[in-house]
Amino acid sequence: MQCTNQKANALQSILGIYLQSSHAPQKVIDTLAHIGISISTESINAAVCSLSLESQHSLRDLGQSLLASYAYDNFDVDLKSQVPTADKTTTSLKHLTFGLMFPLDHGVTSDDLKCSERVWRQSALNAKADPSDLPPKKTWHDLLAIHPELPPSPGPPAAPHLSRHDSFNSWVFLTELCVHGPEYF
Repeated sequence: MQCTNQKANALQSILGIYLQSSHAPQKVIDTLAHIGISISTESINAAVCSLSLESQHSLRDLGQSLLASYAYDNFDVDLKSQVPTADKTTTSLKHLTFGLMFPLDHGVTSDDLKCSERVWRQSALNAKADPSDLPPKKTWHDLLAIHPELPPSPGPPAAPHLSRHDSFNSWVFLTELCVHGPEYF
């Protein structure tokens, strides 16, 4: 298990980083490093710095590719101390923001995103948008015209023709009757 080659100590490195991330005491890490089961705390800190630097470069490259999406969320953390004291009257509530950047996969290219300027120019969320560029606002009346009725087919109807609205209402009625109705349905 103990290896003197600094480039072939993957198990010890993983265990050392795990111990650091699980807040193991430094004496425990140093003891395990002395036995050869883990790497030293200095090596753990150097590995964490190296991983952080690699992550920073990867995120910068992803952001510069313009093929990334961003998500933000605000959250509050109450950091209460174990023993409250009278001289510590500061608030323990911290307001934090979490950010996530992830790649746009599934074959998205930068050419696919060239329409974003036009979409932003016509967005109602754009405070600097020209009102003449904004599309007309939609209302619930516009929903009624999404699926226009088909003209009746020529010839004698085999069954009474229901409009789409009536077909939907019939479906809802039958579903409610079968799901919430008497047992014999």
